[in-house]
Amino acid sequence: MTDDPRQSDRSQAAKTSASRQIDDIDQAIVVALVGDGRMSLTDLADRVNVSRSTVHTRLQRLCDEQVITGFQAVVDPAAVGLHVAALVFVNVEQHDWRRHRDDLMAIQGVEYLAMCAGKFDMMLLVRAASISAFRDVLLQQIQELPGVRSTETVFILDEVRR
Repeated sequence: MTDDPRQSDRSQAAKTSASRQIDDIDQAIVVALVGDGRMSLTDLADRVNVSRSTVHTRLQRLCDEQVITGFQAVVDPAAVGLHVAALVFVNVEQHDWRRHRDDLMAIQGVEYLAMCAGKFDMMLLVRAASISAFRDVLLQQIQELPGVRSTETVFILDEVRR
């Protein structure tokens, strides 16, 4: 046993990834749930041609092993008043990128954050009710964070989801 908690985290991550053996049935369960996350266990069992108890056991294992990390409703942003969407590319000071990542994700309207390699350090998907609301998020919250060196914004004109 080690006193270094990071070593313990790495060991747990290695055990978890080593135990993630995904066969054809698991894959079929995942594909079916991506298509319809509200599908009943009975319908899911019918779809993948196994018993309901098998689906239940496998679904529980997929969740326990964090292959499936959650279920969520997909909402039309415009239907809930978020009419403006933009990708905001951000460069941050490198010495404390984890804190910068967490600070950016805490901002209202930041829906998604990806760490990047290349010209930018991070990419944000930001949604707002209006251009003026987006302006306030960008200028008063994102760019005012200590450690944010620069941003570049690309407005989204239309979205297509799978």
